This record gives sequence, structure tokens and C-alpha cells, in this order.
Amino acid sequence: MISQFSTKLISKEVIAEDTYQFTFEKPDDFSFLAGQYVFLDFTEPEHTDDRPTMRAMSIASAPQEDFLMFIMRKSDSAFKKNIIAMKVGDKILVKGPIGHIALPTDVHQRIAFIISGVGISAARSMIKHEEIIDSPRNIKLLYSSRTKDSIALKDEMDHMTLSNYEIIHTLTREGGEWSGEEGRINREMIEKYIDDTKNTVYYVVGAGAFIESMKEILEEMGINKLNVHFDNFG
Repeated sequence: MISQFSTKLISKEVIAEDTYQFTFEKPDDFSFLAGQYVFLDFTEPEHTDDRPTMRAMSIASAPQEDFLMFIMRKSDSAFKKNIIAMKVGDKILVKGPIGHIALPTDVHQRIAFIISGVGISAARSMIKHEEIIDSPRNIKLLYSSRTKDSIALKDEMDHMTLSNYEIIHTLTREGGEWSGEEGRINREMIEKYIDDTKNTVYYVVGAGAFIESMKEILEEMGINKLNVHFDNFG
């Protein structure tokens, strides 16, 4: 059921290069599924531009957690200027939840997240949910970032306490010391880390060009379209 309510900012912090984490109070009667999103809006925005004041944002917190968390990369849009300017205790309007991306009900179904940048928000919600319920599910996370300093939630995602979870980082612009993968996610990388590719359910989250590239690769691999979920935030 879609609801609308006003909620207060609990905390705001920079968690990576030009990347913010916002934590808000969660009403007791608000529920959602891991992977869903909401619209955030301001009643009296200080900054405006030619775009709506309302913005769709993936929920990064898990349904079981008692707060609402969002991850956002800084830009010059009026919406982002308004939310970055918020102080603890300030209120924002929330409308939702919305979205049909959900985890398979069979906990033995393999899943793989192919993520770019702040697309980690939806992945964090679903993987944290799996951690909380102590899921035995086989989970792979391929996470593409520009540089080491731009990896959002790296420490938390690297240390999820799941028995069958693996995270693989790749950097597209790093020129310094780095022992992980380098370059954009491609077919070779997917097949290197994801076992039984044909029997895996995929969640691909990122901006438009990333989504189109992954769609083409997964089609070339012969992955059933019913086993692929795309979330384009660009």
C-alpha cells in the first residue's frame, strides 16, 4: 500500500567521494519490501530548477531496520542541493513504497547483483535483509566504481556475515595501488565469478549506459530475460 508521510532526518554523512548517506526516522506503520523505492519531496524547497522537486530514491535500509536510509551522489540539481542542505531534525515528505523488484521466495535460488555506483542502495537493502534472516542463499555482488575513494558502503558490504556471499569490486578509473579487478564489468568478468550463470537470477542497477551494456552482455550469454531485473536510475 502506498502511503505518504513526513519524517525527520536523523543523520547525514559523507561516505565516499561526493557521496552522501541520509538516515531518516521510520514510522512504525511503514513497511516495504527489500528492493523497493520511494519518492522524496520538499514542501518549501529553497532551491528550484526546471525539474520536479520530487525524486525517486531506492531504499538502502532493510525492511527489518528501524530507520530509512538513502545513498546519493552529489550534483548541481535543485533536489540534491535541498537534501544536502538538510539539518538533523529537518523534515522531508516520503511517498511509497513503489516497485516490483523482489527477492526470489526460494532461498536456494542463486542471485547476482551487477551494480554501478550508488546503485548499491537497492543491493544493500536486499543483501542486508538476507543477512538478517541468516539466509543460506548463494549471493554474488559485482560492484563497479570509478575509483577506490568513490566506493560507497565498502566496509559494510565487504563484511556481510552471510555464509554464501562474495563481493567483487572493479574500478574503472583507478590509477594507483589496487589489488582488485580493473575495468568495466564485461562477459569475461561475469563468467569468472558467477557459477551456473544460466540458473542465476540477476539484479542490474545503474545509470542508462551501464544498464544497456549489461543487457547486451546478458543477452549474448543466453540468460533468460525472466531471470534479469533492471533498475535504471539514470
